[in-house]
Amino acid sequence: MNRPQIHLVIACLTSAALFTGSPMCAAQDSDASAAAGAAAAEPASLSELRTFADVFALVRDSYVDPVSEADLLAAAARGLADSLDEYSDYLGPEAYRRQDEGNRGRQVGIGARAIIDDGKRLVIEDVYPDGPAWMAGVQRGDIILRIDDEPVKGRRLQASLNALAGAPGSEVTLRLQTPGMNPRKLTLERAYVPVPSVRGERLRDGIALVRVDRFNLGTRQEFQAVLDSLRPDGGALAGVIIDLRNNWGGVIRPAAEIADGFLDGGKVVYTRGRYRDSRLEYDALPGQWAEGVPVAVLVNGGSASASEILAGALQDHGRATVVGSRTFGKGTVQSIFRLRNGSALKLTTARYFMPSGRSFDGQGIEPDIAVEEGTRGDRTPVALKDDLALQAALQAFRDGEIAGG
Repeated sequence: MNRPQIHLVIACLTSAALFTGSPMCAAQDSDASAAAGAAAAEPASLSELRTFADVFALVRDSYVDPVSEADLLAAAARGLADSLDEYSDYLGPEAYRRQDEGNRGRQVGIGARAIIDDGKRLVIEDVYPDGPAWMAGVQRGDIILRIDDEPVKGRRLQASLNALAGAPGSEVTLRLQTPGMNPRKLTLERAYVPVPSVRGERLRDGIALVRVDRFNLGTRQEFQAVLDSLRPDGGALAGVIIDLRNNWGGVIRPAAEIADGFLDGGKVVYTRGRYRDSRLEYDALPGQWAEGVPVAVLVNGGSASASEILAGALQDHGRATVVGSRTFGKGTVQSIFRLRNGSALKLTTARYFMPSGRSFDGQGIEPDIAVEEGTRGDRTPVALKDDLALQAALQAFRDGEIAGG
């Protein structure tokens, strides 16, 4: 690529993708409202565009090791997204495919859910039945020390999380440690693994405990099926506890639909932003899954995005009592723009607002009943009797303090 061509590429990427709202440089009309909103942005000068093209050419021609122009352009796109906020991202074709698979309720990988614990460690939060990790004896609470001989410590934790995923049939070698035991090394073959997003159990006194691990396109149907299965012989429930702790979100619509299942009407959530297609409103329809049944929602600092929408909507309508600690405060909308080469741009385009008009972005949802559970460093399962937030909710049920609809 000669320098005039570089200028053409950069000008196309900058003016079309950034300033008109169009995700590709193509001969097509951009969204009128996006273009109007973008008009307020001051365009880059020709000198700035030339400077970028000069940097591109210098790195391509003079860096100590050869770097392909495709890799440089991908890095530039990734850097542009990374400079905006922590949620905008450039997804290469493989990363975009993995995200799409996750949204559809299945995962290519080791068949385990790993989380970032205390911002310092990578810990196995859940192991899915019959997946590679399950069959190899990986346990909840195991700490991941190395992935393919790359230490987790000193590396971006998100990069380590990404390294767990890969093509079906490929292998990944993990060094794991169960707390209190010596580290061990396992080689797992990645596979397609169905990932259930909802599980439940019936507690004493006819109270259903429904745990939502994440929100994907099938979560509403899963939730309703689990809730129905917990009814005592098809009868009425005495109460419902929705556990959203450590649920970082996912697809928003199922969260709004589950809130709708406990409401007879009114607004669930709405968004506001410059990009027209990101301005959405969800309204509840008449009819409830458990009319008149008291509902509690368990949250903590790991409850984010879609979890906060569900908890906040039920709280605003007085339909549920929120129990636990303040939620994470991730109240922004990310839109996915599919690009020409199979990659995608995940871009923050709007903010969420609760039915009352409040924004929880950066603030979180404040619980009605505060319970500070502390941090379980090993993330091991906790017996029901030792689960402080759950026990506080059950006590509130007994005391008649849980909201009913």
